[in-house]
Amino acid sequence: EYLVRNPVATFFFPVEGDSMEGAEIFDGDILVVDRSIKAQHGHIVIAFVDGERLVKRLFRRGDKVALVAENPSYPPLVIREGME
Repeated sequence: EYLVRNPVATFFFPVEGDSMEGAEIFDGDILVVDRSIKAQHGHIVIAFVDGERLVKRLFRRGDKVALVAENPSYPPLVIREGME
């Protein structure tokens, strides 16, 4: 009840990797994800890009959309036309 507000739209997502360590999200953590929340600039999101599952911070300004890691070792992933 504390973590899940919308059971129908909620799932648990295991984290793999270190790209979000700056946001205190570590390899092996389990994220509680509510798909009913509309992603906005600055939100941490789960994204599926070209078949790959990613946890990143959403950057959206004007026509530019990117997924940004919270670890300086990883460059931003700029979303371009033609990407799934």
